[in-house]
Amino acid sequence: GFFAVRLEDAQAAVAKLPWVERAEVRKRWPDVVEVRIVEHRPFARWGKDRLLSEHGQLFPAAGTTLPKNLPQLDGPDSRVSEVVALYNESRVLFMPGGIDVRGLSLDRRGSWSLQLSDGTQVMVGNSEARLRLTRFARMLPQLLSQKQLPLARADLRYTNGFALSWTAAPPRPAAPQSQGNT
Repeated sequence: GFFAVRLEDAQAAVAKLPWVERAEVRKRWPDVVEVRIVEHRPFARWGKDRLLSEHGQLFPAAGTTLPKNLPQLDGPDSRVSEVVALYNESRVLFMPGGIDVRGLSLDRRGSWSLQLSDGTQVMVGNSEARLRLTRFARMLPQLLSQKQLPLARADLRYTNGFALSWTAAPPRPAAPQSQGNT
């Protein structure tokens, strides 16, 4: 009944739910138990099976319907703030060219990589990531205007430049062969 409800236990049980960021449970006389829930609001996908909230908290994504167009971020849990910071900075860098950053990851060795909205994979490396991304983002509009093919991959791990891989040209349709009788 109303008097048997232990508020701390009820609040802990609600707070354990994956999408709950914060829960408050109160009794209101004469016979009401109020439960207020603040849900995590997802900012990005994190790794394979988690989400990152707008407040920087990781929580499980299992059994939930996710909003479309969430970026895919990944890295060690202890470096969430660094990953989010570089993601936000990268978006600002590529925005003038009309390109969005769809994903960013930091591997165990400390090497950064990005996935751009046009499909380009960008290997940044583990040193001077911001400097390398700034240089590449500044050059990208010129590079894309000179080439008729989409950019597939950019490797920025070189000291004074970067290597680019373009997608293969679409095959030309074969000329129809005439099958005349001779």
